[in-house]
Amino acid sequence: MNFSARIAFSVVLFLIFQSCEYFNTTTITPKQIKEQSKWNEKDQPPSFPECDGLDSDDQMDCFKDIVSQTISDILYQYNFSSSSQLNEEVVLKLEVDAEGYFSLLEIEDENDVLSQIETLYSTLDKAVSGLPQALPAIKTNVGIKVKTSFSIPIKIIASPQS
Repeated sequence: MNFSARIAFSVVLFLIFQSCEYFNTTTITPKQIKEQSKWNEKDQPPSFPECDGLDSDDQMDCFKDIVSQTISDILYQYNFSSSSQLNEEVVLKLEVDAEGYFSLLEIEDENDVLSQIETLYSTLDKAVSGLPQALPAIKTNVGIKVKTSFSIPIKIIASPQS
C-alpha cells in the first residue's frame, strides 16, 4: 500500500471510530414517558378562536361556555316531553381529538333522565357531533397536538306529555 492509501485508510478508520458515538441510544423509561405526558399549567388546552389571548383558566372557561351554549342552542330546537316534569342535569363527558373534532364519551345520568326522554341520547350525540371544529390541545413540552377529555353539565327541561 502506498503512503496516500495508508493515510486515506487511517482517516476512514478514524472517522468510523469517532462516529460510533452517534449510534449510542438513550433509553427512556415508561415512568419518564408517563411523567412527561401529565397535563401541566404550561400546556395549551383546547380552544376556539374567540378564546385566544386569554390566560389558560379563562381560556378553558370560554371554551366550555361556547360548547355548553352551542349544545343548549341545539337542544332548544327540540320540544322534549316526558311522563313527568323534568328540570334535571346530565353531565356530558366529551373528547376533543388531535384534529379538534368532538365526540361524546359518556353521559352521567344520576336521575335517570335518559330513560324518561326517548330521543335524548341520540339528540345529545348529534349535538356534540355538530359542534364546530376546535383548536386542539397542545402538549407544549413536545409540541404536539393531543386529544383531551372534559366534562360539562347540561340542564334538561321537559314537560309532561299531553
